[in-house]
Amino acid sequence: MAELYRCGTLIDGKGGPPVKNAAVLVDSGRIAGVLGPGDGATEFIAKLSDERPDIKVVDLGGYTVLPGLIDMHVHVDYWYSHPNRAEYEDETGDAMAACLAARNIRSTLEKGITTVRDLASGVGLKMRRAVELGYVPGSRIFTSAKGISMTGGHGSDGYKSCREADGPEEVRKAVREQIKAGANLIKILTSHRSEHPEYRQEELDAGVDEAHRRGYWVACHAAIMPSCKMAVLAGVDTIEHGTHLTDEVREMMAERGVYLIPTMIAYHTMAKLARKAKEDPEGAGDFRREFLAKHADWWIRTGDMLESQFRKAAAAGIKMAVGTDLVVPDVEFSPYHEEIEFFVEYGYGEMNTICAATRVAAEALGKADDLGTIEKGKIADFIAVEGDPLQDIKALRNVKLVVKDGRVEVPAPVPYYTRWGK
Repeated sequence: MAELYRCGTLIDGKGGPPVKNAAVLVDSGRIAGVLGPGDGATEFIAKLSDERPDIKVVDLGGYTVLPGLIDMHVHVDYWYSHPNRAEYEDETGDAMAACLAARNIRSTLEKGITTVRDLASGVGLKMRRAVELGYVPGSRIFTSAKGISMTGGHGSDGYKSCREADGPEEVRKAVREQIKAGANLIKILTSHRSEHPEYRQEELDAGVDEAHRRGYWVACHAAIMPSCKMAVLAGVDTIEHGTHLTDEVREMMAERGVYLIPTMIAYHTMAKLARKAKEDPEGAGDFRREFLAKHADWWIRTGDMLESQFRKAAAAGIKMAVGTDLVVPDVEFSPYHEEIEFFVEYGYGEMNTICAATRVAAEALGKADDLGTIEKGKIADFIAVEGDPLQDIKALRNVKLVVKDGRVEVPAPVPYYTRWGK
């Protein structure tokens, strides 16, 4: 059955002015048409009601409709900092990790996030398939499978989420392994909480070349100099974090079209917790005492730089998309709306921020033909929120309806099991 969604206000993600009293026609999971008042949307709806009773009309006249949001940096099953870590490391630990991942991606869907980019996990590949099969409700997953790091490098302590590789040929092999496993993209990690780069230039060059040669995009964890410059020189597609960029690197990124995923909420939260850990290390718990307090000064210094770094990146014309990457115990998975609100608070503007969360994110995924905007031919991913996010970005928290692949996912279908196997 086709559906026609009548919208109070439509923000299509392309950056143009919002359209009042628009209509979105969905058929077979795709957007079959988008009509505004000048296109005769009201008359079209009335005519359909008379001539096509098989088309269900959904009245969203009291809401703002936008493309489904995209979180460009998550780890669907991150448990390495959890106090019950041992439960994930025994012979049946993957089952626990899968349950954690299922909870996480259900929570993102409920926030209006129809797609997540999973940048290194142990069960991301299987969770992607479970969502595709309808076994669990959740956001669509694009995954890098295992991240690639040097021996002892950032991420190498991730029990099953990273693959250590040293030397150009071994890095190439690691890229090939992720592709063979079914990854959608490649993730390389090359900086930690110091000023020292991890991978050598020839290793980064080899990894990016191998991925691009096979048609895969590369996301690179690079927060500090000179790792960021080396990653840009290697030709990565997205820089994850980029917390300590210089004017030179910002100019290089803008010229070469490298996307930045700033993940400010992660660094803001870590800085806040690091301050607490310094004040009371014995009462901070094992994770915060052993991890946060150890690098507390770095976290705090980085947190203090977030606004100035973001404003400089925006002024340089770097393309930015929204990601969260928050993996601290007791903090919600994907605090996406807080990240969006940082974008606006730091001067990016509501419309630019919405585009960063939708259209630009889809471009940085290499999926702009299918996702990111509400227009004919695209996959029918969109949300309805109460309020006007162009006046108050916090309206994006008021999610009333989520459509993914042309199907209403929120409010949840009841009973959900009737969709199994379809």
